[in-house]
Formats: sequence, structure tokens, C-alpha cells
Amino acid sequence: GAAGGAAQTTVLAVLDQTRTGMGGRLLRQRLLRPSMDAVEIEERLGAVGELLEQTIARAELREQLGGILDIERLLAKVTLGTAGPRELLALGRSIEKIPALRRLIATRQSTRLRAIHDGLDELADVAKLVLEAIADEPPLNVADGGTIRAGFHAELDELRDLKQNGQRYIAQIETRERQRTGIGSLKVRFNNVFGYYIEITRANQHLAPADYERKQTLANAERFTTPELKEYEHKVLDAEEKILSLEKDLFTEVRRRAGAEAQRIRATASAVAELDVTAALAQVAAENRYHRPKFSDSGEMRILAGRHPVIERLTGEEAGRFIPNDLYLNNGSNLIAIITGPNMGGKSTYLRQAALIAILAQMGSYVPAEEAELPLIDRIFTRIGASDNLARGRSTFMVEMTETAAILNTATARSFIVLDEIGRGTATYDGLALAWAVVEHIHTRTRAKTLFATHYHELTELAEQLEGVGNLRVTVKEAGDHIIFLRKVEPGKADRSYGIEVARLAGLPLAVIERSREVLKLHERTEHAVS
Repeated sequence: GAAGGAAQTTVLAVLDQTRTGMGGRLLRQRLLRPSMDAVEIEERLGAVGELLEQTIARAELREQLGGILDIERLLAKVTLGTAGPRELLALGRSIEKIPALRRLIATRQSTRLRAIHDGLDELADVAKLVLEAIADEPPLNVADGGTIRAGFHAELDELRDLKQNGQRYIAQIETRERQRTGIGSLKVRFNNVFGYYIEITRANQHLAPADYERKQTLANAERFTTPELKEYEHKVLDAEEKILSLEKDLFTEVRRRAGAEAQRIRATASAVAELDVTAALAQVAAENRYHRPKFSDSGEMRILAGRHPVIERLTGEEAGRFIPNDLYLNNGSNLIAIITGPNMGGKSTYLRQAALIAILAQMGSYVPAEEAELPLIDRIFTRIGASDNLARGRSTFMVEMTETAAILNTATARSFIVLDEIGRGTATYDGLALAWAVVEHIHTRTRAKTLFATHYHELTELAEQLEGVGNLRVTVKEAGDHIIFLRKVEPGKADRSYGIEVARLAGLPLAVIERSREVLKLHERTEHAVS
């Protein structure tokens, strides 16, 4: 069978062509919880279909989306008050791209794309608020200064000006005072004890104006201060502190005002996420030749040339092209399919792709098949291979039975059951008896469409006994001395000696092969004698 376990993540990897964090999260939610609302699913598919056709618009959209950061995450930080200047700016710049997105889908026709268009609030006020306030390259923390853009706040500009242009300002005072007093040698100076002062020589001290206040007398010079200098000194010393506290206040206020629009921003973010998911699914459909699934109430499940979305991407040319397969189940004559064939023949892949196609369809994605007509499924139940939950000391078989019990107890007629190799963990006849009883229970009680892959060839006899149970086999072809697994699934039961054929082609000694054929004949004889 195919590699197990990580199917979900790998399917996500194939589908995840989203360009934003929000889109990525929404896609994952949809994959994990497909919709059961036919109208909702059809609307999603209609939107995907429209963007699938609009190749150029889709490319432009995805280009624009690529420039939008995770608005939801950024907004959460803004509302919590933990967003720094760069995060607030990132929010503003992302919001700034919304109008372009809206324009790109303004002419779309599908109901859902129209709804997304209407759900995109351009938030011009928020973008303007943030982008006018925050500098182009703000620091990581407000405390580092330089968060607020020049021209946003007059007092802040003045303080910054003061801080930067102190030298020039002092030179201006000096020139003015020299002219006013006529003392050519007058100097304005600064020291840590006195701060700013005017110094003139003793010889000129009689020229000192009345508003000069004596500060210090030296041997050959007098030092004075003036109200203007005192004021300037306060201003300069305070400027540094004021700048930071003012920037902090302004930033906090802008962040608060942006946060106050959280509801509108959130609504827009979710419209962006949905647009992103729609464009991503259209992209995946375009790249991988997916088709639109149809839903009906007839209970029929019909897949034409279905493929496994992950494996078809993994198998390059060297692995041989992925072989598409059909599937047909209904509520009556084809309720349960028993699938036999060699282990490597692709049974698990066939089972998984059926489940994945149903999931993709109900999440609103196109599917890897030429055609798919499906019922709305309430749940998909899978029990694939022996799971390795051997922690807590539960045997493989116990785990398997617990999971099978959960399926039999909760599945409804609208469920889809996919069972692979149930009963492997116990003795052959126990396992066979349990598998047999499980099929009967599903057939009579549950009435859920079921694919049951098995290595118990005896189960193929159920097809003759129960109306609605049919056999499928995985075909294999030999080419000279090696097997080519056609992996084509077709009606009928597998040939019993498949295992021996595989062993022969794998190169087991001929004597062992011959002996195994004799043993098989012997067993078949005794078995028929018993039954």
C-alpha cells in the first residue's frame, strides 16, 4: 500500500498554494472540516471555477496577495497592545493593498466572489492613519526613537529640530547678541556646571545690557546668562526625553485607533483569506487538471479516472505514470466493494484516493478525476493498516478493533467507510471471521457505502451471498521476468495464487515456489472438504 500516516499534511502540501498566513489557516480548516452544506459547497466551487478560467486575473490576484502579510496575526498584536512600530506599519502596508484586490475582482460574476468583493472593506482610513504616522523604516522598539514620521506632529518636529540644530541655534544667538551689544568677541558657550552662558571680556563688561544676569566672574572675563538662554537650555535638556515620551504617546494612540477598527479589519482579513484559498484551489486545479465535482441526492458515488492527489505528484515519469481508476458505489446493488489483489498492487492508494476525492469535493475544491458525481457524505471513516499505537501496551489488534468498533457504532447510511486489511493482527481464522462479520454488519445495519480491501480471499464469496456486495480486483501484468502492476481496478476477484506469483517474480528459489503451490492445493482441498 501507499505510505501511511501523513496523508493529511501531504494533501495540504499539494493544495496549499495560498499566499497569505490567513489563507493558509483557512485552507487547513476547510480540509480538516469539509462542509456538509450543498449550497455552500457549490458557491465555493463556482468561485474556484471562475478564477480557474480567468488565468491572467488569477495570476495578478496571487501576485497582490503575495504582498499582504498576516493581517489577523498583526491585528491580534495591535489589539493586545504588543505590536511594535514595524508590526503596525506592516498592518498598514498590507491594508493599503486591499483596494487593488477589490479592483481585480470587481467584474467577477460568481456569487461567492461578489460576496468576497463586498466583504473587502478598503479601510482607507486605517491605512491613512498608520502610514501618515509611522516612519518608513521605524525601529523595532518605540524607545529607540524614530517611530513617528516627520510632518505628522508639529511639536515633535520642533523638538527634533531643536535636538538636531542646536549648534546652528547657538550660532544665531551669538551673532544677534554681538550685533545688539556691539561686542565683536562675545561668545555663547556651554559647560556641564553652568549649562549655556555668554562670555565677554572684562574690558567690555560695561557694554553688557541690563537683561544680562551675572553668573560668574573670572580674572579676565565675565559670564552671563539670559532668560532666552535659560529657556533654551531647558528645552534642549527636555527635548530628548520629550521626544521619546511624545513618540510613545503618539504611537500608542495610533495603535489604539487602529485597534478600535478591529472588527472591520477582521472582516476584511477573512475576505482576503477566502479569496486567497479560492485562488489557490483554482491554481491547483489548473496545474493538475482537476475537474469540478457534482453532487446529487441519488446516493450514487461515481468517479471517472480518479487519481491520488499526492501520489500523482510524487510519481515522476520514472515511476510510471499514475494509473487513474474508476469507482462506482450506490445505495443498493453496489453498496460495498471487496477489493482483492497483491499487496503492492495499489489497493491502499485506491482506497485513499476515493476518500480524498470526497474530502476535496466537500471542502469546495475541484478534484483529481475526469468526472466525479458524489453524494453529500456526513463522515468518512478510515481504518488503514495496522496503526503503530503500541504505547500504553495495547496490541496492534486491540487498537484496530477499537477503531473498527468506533466506525460500526457511529457510521450512518450517509457515511463513507474505507477499511484496509482489517483483522491482520490476529490468527488467520479469527481475522477472517471478524472481517466477514464486519462486512455483514455494514451491509445489514449501517448501510454505508464501503470500500473494503482485504488479503482474505474468502471474503470474495460474500458477493454471491449478499445483494449489494461486489468484488473489485487490482490487476497485474507480467513482462518477461518481472511484474508490471497495472494498478487498474476492475470488477472481479483476484487470482488466489497472486502471492506465489509475486514471490516467483521476486526470485524466490524455484523449489520453494513449487512446494508452496503444492501446499496451497492441499489447503484448498481440505478447506472445501470442511465447508
